[in-house]
Amino acid sequence: MINLLRMELFKLGKNRMFWTLMIIVTVVFALLHVLITIGWWKMDNMFMGAGLEMFSSLALATAPFYFMLFLCTFAGFFVANDFTIGVAKNIVMSGNRRSHIFLAKFIVLALGSMVLAGVCPFIVIIGGKVLFGFGEMTDPSALGYLARAVGLFLIHMLALVALLMLIAVLAEDSGKTIIISIVIALFISVAEVLRPLPGVLEAMYRYSIFHHLIDSFRIRMTYADVIQSLLVGFSSLLILVFFGILVFKRKEIK
Repeated sequence: MINLLRMELFKLGKNRMFWTLMIIVTVVFALLHVLITIGWWKMDNMFMGAGLEMFSSLALATAPFYFMLFLCTFAGFFVANDFTIGVAKNIVMSGNRRSHIFLAKFIVLALGSMVLAGVCPFIVIIGGKVLFGFGEMTDPSALGYLARAVGLFLIHMLALVALLMLIAVLAEDSGKTIIISIVIALFISVAEVLRPLPGVLEAMYRYSIFHHLIDSFRIRMTYADVIQSLLVGFSSLLILVFFGILVFKRKEIK
C-alpha cells in the first residue's frame, strides 16, 4: 500500500494537467478575489455577515459548479486516463490488491483536489492580505465559524471526490468523466435555485452531499445540524468508496 501511495504521489508530481489546473485556479481566483475586494464586483454573502470581509471571495470558490469544473478535469486526466493509456492494467498485473490500488488512487486524488479547491484559494486570500492589505476582518471571533464551515465543506468534498473517482472508473475516459461530472454540477446548481423541490425530491436533496456542500457555510448551525452534516458526509464517503472498490474489483481492465 505504501509503495502504491508513493507511485501515485510521483504520478501526481509529474502530472502536467494537475500543475496546469493549479496555475489556472490560482490566477482565476486571484483575479476574482481582487475584483470582489476592491468593490468592482459587489457581493453580499455569509462571510460579509460574519465579519470576515477578507474571505468573501470564498463564496465563489465553494460554489459547486466552480470547483467541480476543476476537480472533474483533474479526476478525468489523473484516474480515467490511466485506463486509456494502459497504466491501470500494468498496475493490476503487478500483483497488488485491487482494493489497495483503488484506495491509493483515491487518497492521492483527494489530496490533489484539496490543493485545488482549498489550498490555492487560501494562499491567494492570505497573500493578498499580507502583500496588499486586501480585505478586513472586523470580527476575529468569527474565525471559529470559518473553521467549522471549511471542515464540513472538506468532508463533503471528499465524498464528492469519491463520486468522481467512481465515475472515472466506470467511464474509463477523461472526456466522458468530465461531461458526466459537469452535468451533475449543473443539476446541483439548478436544484439549489429551484428549491423547495417537489415531494420526495426535496427530502433526497436535503440529505445529500450536494446540499450539504453549500449548507456547510451557513452562519447559524445548531449542534444537531452539525451532527447531521457529519453523518451525511461520512456515510456518503464510506458508501461511495465501498462501491468504488467493488466496481474496480469486478472490472475487466483491458
